[in-house]
Amino acid sequence: MDNSLEGKFQFLGVVDAFSILIYLIFIIFLVNSNFNKNRDKDHYKYFKNAFYYKLIISILFSLIYIRFYYGGDTAAYWDTSQKLGQLLWVNPEGFFYEMFTHLPDRVRYVNFYPVGLPPTWIYQEDEAFFTSKVYTLLSLITFRSYFAMTIICAYFSFKISWFLYEFLLSNNLIKQNQLAYAVLFLPSTSFWCTGITKDLLIYYSVVYMLVVLCKRFVLREENYRLNLIKLCICFYLITNIRDFMLIVVFAPLFFSYFIKISNKQSNSFAKSVMRIFIVVLSLASLSLFFRSEKATEFTAEAQLIQQDLKNNTTYGTGKYDLGIKDYSPFGMLKAFPISIFTAFYRPFFWEANSVFVLLSSLESLFFMLLSFKFVFQGNVLKKLNDIFTNEILVISFIFVLILGFFAGFTSGLFGVLVRFKAPILPFLYIILVYNKKEADNEYIV
Repeated sequence: MDNSLEGKFQFLGVVDAFSILIYLIFIIFLVNSNFNKNRDKDHYKYFKNAFYYKLIISILFSLIYIRFYYGGDTAAYWDTSQKLGQLLWVNPEGFFYEMFTHLPDRVRYVNFYPVGLPPTWIYQEDEAFFTSKVYTLLSLITFRSYFAMTIICAYFSFKISWFLYEFLLSNNLIKQNQLAYAVLFLPSTSFWCTGITKDLLIYYSVVYMLVVLCKRFVLREENYRLNLIKLCICFYLITNIRDFMLIVVFAPLFFSYFIKISNKQSNSFAKSVMRIFIVVLSLASLSLFFRSEKATEFTAEAQLIQQDLKNNTTYGTGKYDLGIKDYSPFGMLKAFPISIFTAFYRPFFWEANSVFVLLSSLESLFFMLLSFKFVFQGNVLKKLNDIFTNEILVISFIFVLILGFFAGFTSGLFGVLVRFKAPILPFLYIILVYNKKEADNEYIV
């Protein structure tokens, strides 16, 4: 493989090889040490395999983007982060100014001339440039090595997946091997939620916040201590990269809390009143969101994306149109079902225009088959009732609906859709295969 892309990016060298080796040895040591301490626990049989799977997937992700997509955004994030790292030594004042100040367009780039300009599309987008700032920390400690940073990202991706796996396993939802597949080995989630990307930072932050807040405020694990520093960091990352994801985090927790209160009511009348209150509260919350400034920004962006897709021929055949004409709050509500369907079950295999999209289409077909089984095998109303009596499943259900809507409504391109929807797939899988009778009988090993 050529070590350069268009004469610009250098991915391998003596220093890179040294950095890769050091971090690979160190992380493998951490994994083995953790495994040896917990090897008597049955579920740890997946621990090492899950890490090496994530490591291989992450490196494969990077190699594919280098070879076929000229590095794409992942190389651009890395390139920007290494230029920021160089700026620290050449112009410390400029470095801290770039890192902690929001610069208006008229003074942008002024600090970078001594070290070279970062990619324009990264520097001019606030969310993308913030992502590069985050990865600058890794760039400094890895001597700007792209693949050493990728290995560290693979480790973080593995750790948050394992964190989610242990949490869900402790709540006895589905069989251990099914849960391991859903959380640790599901192809799309493993492939897209890794590497030097926005998606890894968002996936890590969203999962961490969902789990720890659920433990403390929904499940009421009084002995569970929140790591407030880590929680604040995750909140800060989401706010600066994809702030609407805060809705995806807090809305499921909010409604799960009230549904839990409803389920505790022994009186059927009180339970009915509580459920009516939840429905009214949901509608009121939707109304407030649709009237908010954030909703206005969201619909304006979605409309701009759709218009661009219709008029710009450079996107080729990898785009889709939901047929949305009305971008008002009522129009968004009408688009909810088709957006959800698109996120869950598209692309179809005949819509694939690349290997990535083709593999995602096969995964979508798999989820469609699971959905048919969920609806037509057994009593679907009883299954839904079982879901709404379990706080974790309620959170999962609301989570996949909200994020599914955002993903289907705004993506416009199948290549974007498969990345955007990747975090919902583990939760969707759990919902579709959940069996209350097996869970209640502690069928899970």
